[in-house]
Amino acid sequence: MERWRGLKNLVEDAVDHGSRAVERLQKHAAKLPFDLLEQIPPLRAPVRGVRLIHDTTLSGVHQAIRLVNRAVGGTVDVVLDLVEQKRQPPGAPDGGAGDAPGAPPGGPDPTAP
Repeated sequence: MERWRGLKNLVEDAVDHGSRAVERLQKHAAKLPFDLLEQIPPLRAPVRGVRLIHDTTLSGVHQAIRLVNRAVGGTVDVVLDLVEQKRQPPGAPDGGAGDAPGAPPGGPDPTAP
């Protein structure tokens, strides 16, 4: 199960870091055209507004990607926990609260001699 968790963590990190890198590259690629258009006085104000909308939208999309990535990672963690519990035999540590098979729940009877 640890290998699956490691793979899940690796993919989750790759998506997170990849999204951040792509966001930076996309903003950098748009910078030059915006900078050039802002040099034209009648276009300066509208271009600044369009740049703001562009950058805000771009950041929002990448934040959503990272949020979904974390949610999927959390869901996979829950599924892996459930699979791990199913694979443990009854009475195993963390599988049956440490009780031996046939023992009353909660451990030995405190009133027994």
